[in-house]
Amino acid sequence: MPILFALVGATGVGKSRLSLELAERFNAEIIGVDSRQIYKDFAIGTAQPSLEDMARVKHHMVDFLDPCKVFSAGDFCTNVKKLLSANPNQNYILVGGTGLYLQSLMLGLPQIPKIEESVRKSFEDDAIKFGSKSLYEKAKQVDPEAMEKVEENNVQRIIRILEVFQLTGRKLSEWQKEREGGVGVLPVFWLNRSRENLYARIDARVDQMMADGWLDEIHELAKKVPLEAPAWQSLGYKELLCAKDGNQVRSVLEEVKRKTRNYAKRQLTWFRWQVKSTEVDLDTCANPLECIHNRVVTP
Repeated sequence: MPILFALVGATGVGKSRLSLELAERFNAEIIGVDSRQIYKDFAIGTAQPSLEDMARVKHHMVDFLDPCKVFSAGDFCTNVKKLLSANPNQNYILVGGTGLYLQSLMLGLPQIPKIEESVRKSFEDDAIKFGSKSLYEKAKQVDPEAMEKVEENNVQRIIRILEVFQLTGRKLSEWQKEREGGVGVLPVFWLNRSRENLYARIDARVDQMMADGWLDEIHELAKKVPLEAPAWQSLGYKELLCAKDGNQVRSVLEEVKRKTRNYAKRQLTWFRWQVKSTEVDLDTCANPLECIHNRVVTP
């Protein structure tokens, strides 16, 4: 298996820097496991690797998809498998925080029948006409288990839950327990820090995004990318676009920080319980590079 291991963890925990060092140590390329970093030009607000980082180590599944395209866990698995098949002698490291992508790749995908385009279009039209809240409430009634960690603005995920139920008469959460076609279990290392340190890093990163030109990026994207495009669901983009003055911008940024901290908390819970993994505490581990290297070389 050309995938050596996965390096995962909450947003802002410190995956990027360590992943570069590990990739160089193992002569590996990086496969991004992030549902927001896939979209072209949505770079600053999704914390895509910098041009310098991508020149230092080759990255895949980052900054490649048309912002108007929908991209599923199934699409992720298909693309990664094609990459592995085309380059069987190349080492890879999975790096990111989208647990669904990682789980689907390892364990396989639910064998859900193909959804008719008209069914999805009907729900998309309802979302535009009535807003996402009505669909959100309906999805919670249809499949409360699948909706446990889905936020109201995640329209794509909400529609997926509703369309599967309408087409098949079964809950998505039931289908997800019947999987096929995974690449198999991989070593997974999940990075952790104290909540205090992690939250401070998240707040600092949002401030740095603004310093790096996030607001300019957003207004440039609005000139060429339709606001209904899936890429605009990334946290903070639409909210900052609608901000009218400095006070509103500051208010939005505080909300972005709060929601990002909440998202990080959910990620920590997921990686702790939903996949077999080894925790690496960055607050206490003196040399995480050596810690992970030694475990990979001598399991």
